[in-house]
Amino acid sequence: MVRIWPIAAAVSAIALSVTVLPSAIAGAGEVAKPQPMIEADSPSGLPVPRFVALRKDEVRARFGPSFDYPVAYEFRQEGLPLKVIAEDRDNIWRRVEDRDGRRMWIHRSMLSENAHGIVTSDSTILRAAPNTHAKGRARLNNGVMAKIERCEQNWCQVRAADYRGWLPKEQLWGAPI
Repeated sequence: MVRIWPIAAAVSAIALSVTVLPSAIAGAGEVAKPQPMIEADSPSGLPVPRFVALRKDEVRARFGPSFDYPVAYEFRQEGLPLKVIAEDRDNIWRRVEDRDGRRMWIHRSMLSENAHGIVTSDSTILRAAPNTHAKGRARLNNGVMAKIERCEQNWCQVRAADYRGWLPKEQLWGAPI
């Protein structure tokens, strides 16, 4: 079964395609609202949780940390941000969570440093400066994928299609934790 999630708004017409296997639907969790403590002693030495991105257009996610486990999902969007929530002790597999709260394992070679975020609110205004009173440049809908250029305190400067501006960090899945 193929689900198409629109990543489109007034500024963009990108589409995200995910193949969901029927066995993957059972037990899918919800996104946890409270942020977990950042683990400093991970096998990779990197903070957990953190955001990463898919390195390729087609990435298979598995039910467990090995190629022996069946495929749970097949992502089809290079650059899609995912949250690393755990690492295996051999530092080969990452347990990740997507923005819908689904958790799965992906081999570390399929992940890279994150440079994108996905708008999470129904409609948010891209601002000229990092404050709520700044002039609006564009309206971005839920699901728009934008390139994160930099973040300062609670705001991130992003580029979506031909528009550049600032979004509140809490309205952007993939912003640095």
